[in-house]
Amino acid sequence: MQQASPSSYYAIFDGHAGHDAAAYSSAHLHQFLAESKHFINNPEQALIDAFCKTDALFIDKCRVEKLSSGTTAVCALLRPKEKLLYIAWVGDSQALLVNQGKVLQCVAPHKPSRQDEKSRIEQQGGLVLYWGTWRVNGQLAVSRAIGDAEYKPYVTATPDVQEIPLSGDEDFLILACDGLWDFLSEDDAACAVYNLVCNNPGIEFLRRAVLYSRRRLNSRRSSCLHRVIGRLLHCPCSSAQLREGGH
Repeated sequence: MQQASPSSYYAIFDGHAGHDAAAYSSAHLHQFLAESKHFINNPEQALIDAFCKTDALFIDKCRVEKLSSGTTAVCALLRPKEKLLYIAWVGDSQALLVNQGKVLQCVAPHKPSRQDEKSRIEQQGGLVLYWGTWRVNGQLAVSRAIGDAEYKPYVTATPDVQEIPLSGDEDFLILACDGLWDFLSEDDAACAVYNLVCNNPGIEFLRRAVLYSRRRLNSRRSSCLHRVIGRLLHCPCSSAQLREGGH
């Protein structure tokens, strides 16, 4: 029996109209991913299956329990043996892969203002209207999400998936919802992580990064949730500090 390659999974779920969809997705999507028959040989299809199954079962739950929330999602599946990173997403949460100061945006956010998304929605019978920003049926500001039963089929949960080859020189990956990107540029986010690592060598920097972000962003948008996950190989701002710290 073929065994799965060692894998790591990380995800951000940013709920709207309640927390139920985000809570359900965070509890189940990784389970459905691991259970997919494609998990070993076709991670991209396994991610698509997991998103769609999570959405379908949550919609069933909504019908029974009279729920109406939805959530955006961005998930990262790391296969270190194969040197591959898979990013899957619905909605406007984003993922940055940072390599020696160079920032790669891994996600093209799903927004109704995108011409391809607008065309898809209209072909299915929905509307894209401007109300402060472009919205599905004049209400929802994202064009893909898990949940949001009242906007189906226009707001689909089928994710986009990107396979990214890794060289081994990558420094870290940032997953974050729009609450971070509304106030911080990609370069500023990368610099903030580098500065935190250089000033706080060792694992302690992870805890400090989370606390720093909560202090900075909660006053502007209390719903913002983000996570910094990383494996530091080189620190452009001060590699000497890392060596002194034993890393």
